[in-house]
Amino acid sequence: MTRPARAILSASIALAMAAGVLLAPARAGAAAGPSSHRSTAAAASQRIDPGQLQRLLDQIVAAGAPGAAAWIQDEHGVQRAASGVADLRTGRPMRAGLHFRAASLTKPLVATVVLQLVAEGRLSLQDTVEGWLPGTLPYGDQVTIRQLLNHTSGVPDYAASVYPTLYGSWQGRFRVWTPQELVGLVADQPPDFPPGTAWSYSNTGYVLLGLIVEAATGTTLGQELHRRILRPLGLRDTFFPVNAPGIPSPRSHGYSLPLSPQGEPLEGPLLDFTVFNPSPFWATGNLISTLEDLTRFFRALLGGRLLPPRLLAAMTTTVPTGRPSLSYGLGLLVRETPAGRLIGHDGDLPGFLNIVFSTEDGRRQFGLMRNEQFAPPAVEEAFGQAVIAIAMGLLGGAA
Repeated sequence: MTRPARAILSASIALAMAAGVLLAPARAGAAAGPSSHRSTAAAASQRIDPGQLQRLLDQIVAAGAPGAAAWIQDEHGVQRAASGVADLRTGRPMRAGLHFRAASLTKPLVATVVLQLVAEGRLSLQDTVEGWLPGTLPYGDQVTIRQLLNHTSGVPDYAASVYPTLYGSWQGRFRVWTPQELVGLVADQPPDFPPGTAWSYSNTGYVLLGLIVEAATGTTLGQELHRRILRPLGLRDTFFPVNAPGIPSPRSHGYSLPLSPQGEPLEGPLLDFTVFNPSPFWATGNLISTLEDLTRFFRALLGGRLLPPRLLAAMTTTVPTGRPSLSYGLGLLVRETPAGRLIGHDGDLPGFLNIVFSTEDGRRQFGLMRNEQFAPPAVEEAFGQAVIAIAMGLLGGAA
């Protein structure tokens, strides 16, 4: 479903960091792969060479992805690039400004809304699921809002239960799921571990947070996201659809390899997953956005525009995930690198995989998107290499 630091991506990033080869300039005269757009920069002194950025995206497409796009913002301005196509049927080129499904990049926005309610005294990080949603979980009195936010709740993840429906039939793509149904898929299961004692990524936790937001405010989660984040920041290309199957234009189509009944990617023609009912993702991954809007959100968040200092500090205080150099805050993924700390999130769902990271001070951001979810290992590796190369370039100018 929407899983940060997918195993293949995480491994390829670690390999690239260990080797150090991605920090060196590309060989002069190196052949470029298929490309639809060349990078543009707002200033001549960009830290990431436009030609290198283009080659990184071309390599993702050459490995088998339909298209890829990148957006970088720093004190010099904006740099953007794209490669491949946004629509396999028409051959329409990929562009960096197209709408796509942001998947788990929904989580930092939902977490920000929760923390704003904490700042207003309407919620507490120590409040329990039982206190706000009585009878929802048999052990709800042991699970706190803080634990839901940083995935230490032990609540099992429901993702594996919805993928067979989404991939199993055309009708399954348009099934309407309520948040209560999603929680109900795992509510009768015991927790994966006693709440607060370990870490395990749980989309269910964010569905519960969405329900808590609605219980605390008396309005919908979508209304709160719009009122508190989208409208104040001018994120006009970001939407929180409920049972709306399409993606607004201009959009990228989204694709995926087929899945086996056991949830394993299969060889075969790519499936077009542009249109489906997003209700099985709701508070955990419903957002439609652009790379520009998502980088703007992280710039505002980490720049102190959305939360008081004490709660931003709490949001960026992390717990271990069991993966080297990777930890998790309150709705934020944090990667420690030799050049500094990066804060953001990644996500994937049918059609797309994307990642947005920012420097800790909020001055520099990058976003990378490909319009293919489940993909061959070569695509995963090329995407991971692009992530670490862009990240190191972003941090390289931060000193």
